[in-house]
Amino acid sequence: MSINKRLLMTLTAVMLMLTGCTDQHIIERAGFVRTLAYDLSGEGENTKLRVTASIPKSNHEDAIVYSSLAESGKKAKMIFDRQNNRRLVNGQLRQVVFGERLARRGVWSNMDTLTRDPSIGSRLHIIVAESDPHHILIRNDYPQGPTAGEYIDTLIRTEAKAGEIPDTSLYTFTRDYYDDGIDPVATILKEEKDSLSIDGIALFKNDQYVGKIDADDRMFFALLHHGVRAGDLNVGIQTDRNAEEQATLEYLSSKRRIKVLSTRDILEGRPIQVALRIRLSGSLLEYIGALDMKKRTDQRKLEAELEKTINRKCQKLIDHMQEKKSDPMGIGQYVRNSIPHSVWKQLKWEEVFSKADISVHVDVKIRDYGKMLH
Repeated sequence: MSINKRLLMTLTAVMLMLTGCTDQHIIERAGFVRTLAYDLSGEGENTKLRVTASIPKSNHEDAIVYSSLAESGKKAKMIFDRQNNRRLVNGQLRQVVFGERLARRGVWSNMDTLTRDPSIGSRLHIIVAESDPHHILIRNDYPQGPTAGEYIDTLIRTEAKAGEIPDTSLYTFTRDYYDDGIDPVATILKEEKDSLSIDGIALFKNDQYVGKIDADDRMFFALLHHGVRAGDLNVGIQTDRNAEEQATLEYLSSKRRIKVLSTRDILEGRPIQVALRIRLSGSLLEYIGALDMKKRTDQRKLEAELEKTINRKCQKLIDHMQEKKSDPMGIGQYVRNSIPHSVWKQLKWEEVFSKADISVHVDVKIRDYGKMLH
């Protein structure tokens, strides 16, 4: 090998080593924000935006939390940079938590900033906190996780994987916000004495938080919104027998189908007719009641009673969403595709949706009944 080639190879190796050292130096001086929280501080004209950022330490057991009052999220970040010996970056941002007061006013001014930042991934979670989001982040005594950010991230992903809550990511929220035939949703987080819990689903009209699906009803909402892959559903059955009975379907899977039956005279204010059909199946691993699950006739009777109860629950949720004029099910997308575009553009969809005749039809199939002792 010639001297010139050896010299070239040596210089190349040195440059690669220097490049690696430079990258390492940059990473060591970066503070990766895991969680951002936005809330309002003060009342009336003195209301200001309070921004809180949680940054895990290198040991992953603790976090540094910064908080500031500022006109915008970017302004708060500049303030944090002046307080920190590292340059804050958003490449590892996992969740954004909005306080309830701010969410009711509207979140898009802050969401728009997040969508413009190319360093922020589209899969971060969008969350509404019923409790003070600043207090949620500064706590360090959660037994379920070393930091609040990691705890929240694991909690949301576990529930979403089973389909018990919608995929409330930055991508899905932004997609549904811009689509005039559906409204976005977000997960509601509640602070408790020793833990955090998912306390329901936040309903939005445009970018404003207008209503809530309670935590106990989140699986029924899942049936209406997106279908379930592998969740559990507990149903309290009202029967003509002595007391309320309980049935739990596990390994639940469901599919939904939406059909627009009539849009006649829609511009004249006549209610549209929509049918929503839900097919679900699961394993009955718990039943507390008077029926004998060893008998085929009683099994069919339980399926019919489950259909009636789930149908009633889903219809109640639809009535609630119509009252709030929030359409997270995407009924508007199906109506939009069934009428001329010129007619759709003349509609005020939230008003049409609130008066629509939406019927639910549920088909329940119990796949198996667990171990049966004879």
